[in-house]
Amino acid sequence: MKKLISLLAALMITLSSFATDYSQNFGFVKQKDPSGYQQYVGKSFILRPSHGWLESWGLSDFYHTGRMFDGRAYTITEIKAKPVTKYGKPNVRVTIKAKQEGGRRKIKFSGYEEPFGKRVKEPPLIGYMPIVFTEPLEEFKAKHIGEKITHEIVKDEYEVLGCLVGKHSNDDAAASALVIVQNMRTGEKYTYPYSSVRTDVFASALTGRYRSALAKVERPEDPTNRYSAVKTVNDADVSKYSYTDDIIDFLIVGTSEHFEFRLKNVSQNSIKIIWNEAAFVGLDGSSSKIMHAGTKYSERESDQPSTTVIRGAKIDDMAIPTANVCYEEGNGWKTRPMFPAAYLGKEIGEIKLMLPIQVKDVVNEYTFVFKVYYDFDHPELLNLEEQ
Repeated sequence: MKKLISLLAALMITLSSFATDYSQNFGFVKQKDPSGYQQYVGKSFILRPSHGWLESWGLSDFYHTGRMFDGRAYTITEIKAKPVTKYGKPNVRVTIKAKQEGGRRKIKFSGYEEPFGKRVKEPPLIGYMPIVFTEPLEEFKAKHIGEKITHEIVKDEYEVLGCLVGKHSNDDAAASALVIVQNMRTGEKYTYPYSSVRTDVFASALTGRYRSALAKVERPEDPTNRYSAVKTVNDADVSKYSYTDDIIDFLIVGTSEHFEFRLKNVSQNSIKIIWNEAAFVGLDGSSSKIMHAGTKYSERESDQPSTTVIRGAKIDDMAIPTANVCYEEGNGWKTRPMFPAAYLGKEIGEIKLMLPIQVKDVVNEYTFVFKVYYDFDHPELLNLEEQ
């Protein structure tokens, strides 16, 4: 029985050695339970210069000097994780002891799981300790040096030349592992954080922004009412879209935050835009009310009187999804964009604007359907035909 217990214990130790948690930059991972930090005891690491307010070593138990960054490794000999209360909030203080490998130097330092909320007095957070565990770093070098990094539509390819420990230009980034890559076409070399190298190398080629193009106009079928297809009107490098039927002559353009349009009444009667029933449908399919020019942000959910356009007259107006309007303390009212900021694909879906237009007692629901596409700044660097 004792032999079986010993075998099981050995097996558990072996399994735990393969299950060590490392962050994306080969550092500590915040644990769900304080006992979880014991997995790092016996692990080897090297120090690196700290940077950024989350890594403020000057407020730790151990304030090291430049001579510590000599590339020598340390082995963790003891870790204590103690629940504490800081500034009235629960926290966990993690204290680490280590011994220099091949030397006599012993060091001790601490970090916390949660920030204090007072930036200038922050101690280092456990997930941002300026150390690099050597085991995952060496595994990375063995696995990735010589690897080719490619993108489905970017022409250039990159090769991983090496990996080093250093400081990145982003002061608040815990970028301990930096990857050196080379553009295989130009021969130029770049250094990026390991955690973001696969996106950073293509960031320049993929610069651009999402735009919208009117794809179609949906309205109730009426065989006696003639209407035209959507037409594109270029005005000072801005693509506007024209639609005409027996009721309206409509010109619209979509910005990142709202729609701007000119509506002319070409019918034989006065018409009304019923703003209280107008709607916007976003990329995720969620519906929102609409506010238009002259509506106060603070009253965006209130009743909005209809706009009357007499026969032969026209109006210039806009439509803003009320769900995208918010108030930021210190910054005032803001309108969030309708499109994502980062590249997610060449075409990512549709957005819709529905305007109810009343003629006499009949309400016609005009739904303007826009496709959302990415407009690249450097299409010459891309294989767009593959999309």
